Amino acid sequence: MFYDTKLEILDNGNFTPVLPMMADVQPYRKSFSFEDGYILETTHRAFCPLESLWRSNCYVRIGKDVFIILDMKKWSDYMELYLYRCKADFALEVEK
Repeated sequence: MFYDTKLEILDNGNFTPVLPMMADVQPYRKSFSFEDGYILETTHRAFCPLESLWRSNCYVRIGKDVFIILDMKKWSDYMELYLYRCKADFALEVEK
């Protein structure tokens, strides 16, 4: 894997960076269906070092984009994260 993309874990309260790290980020498509009819489609997946601490409702920033982690898998020596891109002004709306 190529850990060549800066990924920042964001604080859920004010969306400030808590932990920066390098990750291997790739375009990816996978749909998640919920019982109430919502369907979310992941747009990227990220491979990160296993020693990273993750919460299931965590937000991450890659460049100017904010993502929420929809799913994660723990492998022997890395984590695989399935990311859903939030709309462009998502973090700005939370601050209001």
